[in-house]
Amino acid sequence: MADTDTSGTVVCLAPTFESYGMVMDFMAESDVFGNFELNAIAGVIRTQLRDGHNLAGIQDNNVVGYAGWLHTTVETGSEWMEGRAILKPLYDDSIDAAALTIFATSDPKMTPRLIRGARELNKGKRVFFKRGYDGVVRPGRKNTVLNVGGTF
Repeated sequence: MADTDTSGTVVCLAPTFESYGMVMDFMAESDVFGNFELNAIAGVIRTQLRDGHNLAGIQDNNVVGYAGWLHTTVETGSEWMEGRAILKPLYDDSIDAAALTIFATSDPKMTPRLIRGARELNKGKRVFFKRGYDGVVRPGRKNTVLNVGGTF
């Protein structure tokens, strides 16, 4: 998948050391993830790259946005939203959901493009996500959507 316009390109990154380094560098500079211990998300990003469950916004050969998810079940996704489960990627026929676990952008114009792309790549699956700003999860807002296909 590649989506290009004047604000940059949205692509699925290949599972390479270069991609990994670019994403980790972007996360380290991110307002959202810059204060995190990056070792807490390093393995998650590595898995998302390996599985092709990511999209990146690229401008002038730099990452300006990243969305990464893993495949799971609706049951586990619901429990994760309630703080009762830890997500682990699934690779079998039980997959009916995805959890958007990492999302960051330094360009607000990239946000809807990354979200649309992630939804397009997860058609037919319920997608779970936690809304957080500056490291604080904000409950009470819509945090799941069923991707039925078609236009957004």
